[in-house]
Amino acid sequence: MKKLTLILLAFVLVASACKKDDEEEDENKLEPTSQQRGFAINYTATWCGPCGNWGAPLIHSYAHDAPHGAVITCHASGDPMHIASLDASFKSDRETGGGIPAFWVGDTKGTGANLMKDLIKSGSAKAGVDFSFEKDGGKMTVKTMTKFFSPTPGEYYLSVLLLENGIDGSSSAGSYKQNGVSNPDTYKHDFVLRSSSVDMNSYGELIASSPSDGKTVEKTYTFTIDPSWKNVYPVAIIWRKEVGAKPEFKFVNSYKK
Repeated sequence: MKKLTLILLAFVLVASACKKDDEEEDENKLEPTSQQRGFAINYTATWCGPCGNWGAPLIHSYAHDAPHGAVITCHASGDPMHIASLDASFKSDRETGGGIPAFWVGDTKGTGANLMKDLIKSGSAKAGVDFSFEKDGGKMTVKTMTKFFSPTPGEYYLSVLLLENGIDGSSSAGSYKQNGVSNPDTYKHDFVLRSSSVDMNSYGELIASSPSDGKTVEKTYTFTIDPSWKNVYPVAIIWRKEVGAKPEFKFVNSYKK
C-alpha cells in the first residue's frame, strides 16, 4: 500500500511539472490578430508651453482610447529627451507643419478628439503583430511575430520602438521641467521615444513583399538599455510603404502589451 501511494505521488508530481511547462509555453506563444490597435505620435518639447497645456492631455487621451496601441512622444531639439536621428526619421514622413505640439493619428495629421476612436473602429487590419520581451541587466530582447490577413500587395515594414513612462517633469526636475502644465509639482513625461530596432530609423525594416494571406514573419531584436531609463517598454508597429504618397509609410497596425 505504501509503495502504491509513493507511485501515485510521483505521478502527480510529474503531471504537475508537465502542466507548469505547458502553461509557461502558452504564456510565450505569440498570436497576432487583425484587431486594430491604433497609433499616435506627438511632437513635443519641455520648453513648449502649449505642449504642456493642451498637448500632454491630448496624447494621454489618445493613449486612453488605445491602451494596446503605439502612442509616442517625440521630443524636439533643446530638450533633454531629444533623439535627433529618430526625430528626423519620423518627421521625414510625418511632418510637424512648422510648429509644436503636432500630432499624427494613423495617417492623419490633426488633433481631433475622436481621431483615435475612429481609427480603432475602422475595421480589421491587414496585418497584426504580437511580441514577448525579456530584460536582462542592460539588455532587452524582443521576439515578434507578424501575421498577414488578406494583405494589400506592397512592401511591409516592422519597427519595434522602446518608450519610457514616468520621467519626472515637475517644477523641480531641472531641464526636464515641462512648461505649461496644470500640475507643475507632479507632472511626469510619458510615452517618450528612446530607441528603435533599426538604428536611426523610426520606420524599421522590410519584413515582407506582397505577402500571402496567413503568412507569418518572426523576428528577434536586442536593445541596449541606458541605466537612466527606468520604466521602458516596447511597442511594435507595422507599416506598408506606398512610394509617392504622403505619408509614404502607411500605418497598418501596432501593439503594446
